[in-house]
Amino acid sequence: MQGGHPESRRFVMADPGTCFGCKTCMAACLHRHDAPGDVAVPRLTLVTTRTVSAPVGCHHCADAPCVAACPTGCLYADDDHVGVIKEKCIGCRNCVLACPYGAVDIVRRPPDLEPEAAPAQEQGSAPDDKEPKGARARAMAKKRKRATAVVVKCDLCIDHAEGPACVAACPTKALRVIDQDYLERGMQAKRRAAARATAAFSSIAFNAELDEEG
Repeated sequence: MQGGHPESRRFVMADPGTCFGCKTCMAACLHRHDAPGDVAVPRLTLVTTRTVSAPVGCHHCADAPCVAACPTGCLYADDDHVGVIKEKCIGCRNCVLACPYGAVDIVRRPPDLEPEAAPAQEQGSAPDDKEPKGARARAMAKKRKRATAVVVKCDLCIDHAEGPACVAACPTKALRVIDQDYLERGMQAKRRAAARATAAFSSIAFNAELDEEG
């Protein structure tokens, strides 16, 4: 189930028993975001220790601490995910400190390399008094050429109908999308197991026990 209320937000999680650390998920994520206006950086990170291997990414928390820590509204939360408005990022790293999963990072986005327009005089037209001149013009040109800070985190590939690229690319199907239906099935299975465990405390013998005694 997707949408409806924040508690139903989906997120991607790995099965460490199936993941063998190939980093295909990271490559697929980088490729998905290698597009104009985006930053070609993987939004999940493989963690490998002596006992576990699993990629870690954003959980799109219902009460996301990264959103609460952001002073500019760069990070926002809706019913489907925790998103980013890149233009509002000031690189303060409050979100990095706040995220309990280490799933938010600040990277440097290269400057826009589009050629600047030629001055009006060179184009054969009269100068425009509204055009910035002198120190102001130089400051604006320098700003255009400067790399800027931007938040990167999992966006669930929300603008792509095929879903998260990492999940589709995993060769062992170790990555899965966790949604409310998946959580509910897991809770029901645990409740059934807990109910069966109470049989040991029953004051009345169950059929299975009677069969064994007979």
